[in-house]
Amino acid sequence: MAERRKKTGQRVNIALIGCGRASADHLKAINFFEKRGFVELTAIVDKNEQAIKSILVSRSARLKRPIVSDNIDDVLEKAPVDLTVIATPPTTHFPLAAKALEANSHLIVEKPLTLDMNEAEAMIALARERNRKLAVGMKYRYIPGVREIKEFVDSGAFGNILYGATTVRWGHDQAYYDQAPWFGTWERDGGALMNQSIHAVDLMAWLMDAEPVSATATLLRQCHDMEAADLAVGTLTLRRNRLLYIEGTTNTNPEVKSASFFLRCERGTVEASIAGGVPKISVIGDDGRKYEKRLLFNAIKNRIKREGFGVTGSLGNPYTFMYGDMLDAIGTNRMLLAQGEAGRDALAIVLSLFQSAREGRTVTYPPVNFVLSDMRDFFD
Repeated sequence: MAERRKKTGQRVNIALIGCGRASADHLKAINFFEKRGFVELTAIVDKNEQAIKSILVSRSARLKRPIVSDNIDDVLEKAPVDLTVIATPPTTHFPLAAKALEANSHLIVEKPLTLDMNEAEAMIALARERNRKLAVGMKYRYIPGVREIKEFVDSGAFGNILYGATTVRWGHDQAYYDQAPWFGTWERDGGALMNQSIHAVDLMAWLMDAEPVSATATLLRQCHDMEAADLAVGTLTLRRNRLLYIEGTTNTNPEVKSASFFLRCERGTVEASIAGGVPKISVIGDDGRKYEKRLLFNAIKNRIKREGFGVTGSLGNPYTFMYGDMLDAIGTNRMLLAQGEAGRDALAIVLSLFQSAREGRTVTYPPVNFVLSDMRDFFD
């Protein structure tokens, strides 16, 4: 049973690196805990002065003004930073994370953790060496009810897990890819599977609780002027005789973004979806018994008990619970719900699917000696 979060008298000082689109939900979560006295936004780093100004203007006048800078070195020298949040383009994650860890800061790194397996392993190793917490922004794990569903499935209530499927139909028009030169590239973005679908890939792999063995995939570029694929379809064969089907695309209607999740067990089925911002969930046994209301009720009740009734206004922002998890992990030295290893494993899955498409065959997991630059000229 959750206990009410208590103030320790010492706030966690946070540095936010990157003030673009990816930072918005992080800022909401930081604001939630800052107003309650658990954290302080100590520093903001971005090369875009206007982006920094927009954040400063939006902050309550009652909150302390953070240090602002255009480089992380300046901040780490001037301010005490307990937790660094990296919300910058993926290829910058590792060098920034390394600097923060060398300064003995805990880390939250946006997805994907990195775009390179060697960098992912090095980041995890450095965090372990420095005894720092490393979380990756796999936000689906933090949606209220998801952890409770996993615990329910893991309890064996529905018997053995058989197979799963996820579809991510996250439509974008050409204007989206035209925003920045690196959008839609192989080496800096990764396309629809790496960018838009990695949350779903992580969630399903976590729920299915079995390591992948092999991957098979087909990639297409159908609707966009871009280098990478805007449609990916693949299957993962997992240990314990399990199978996961994956579809990720940006070719659908941009006005109706949707994602769905299906998990079949021996004696029951879990289904969840979000379409047009509206979530749906079903947890039903083959005997007709439904469990979703009880699981969701307990999830919300525990979060209210932990963070107070005010958290009801943040139930739609999973990052609130990611930050709460980080505060708990720092305070009690326990593991995080989405550790750095989760980011590494999701990256390995996507790279295995890419390698399968590149080589036109089923490949083993994890990928060996395969990097995103190997996808150059894939469609040429």
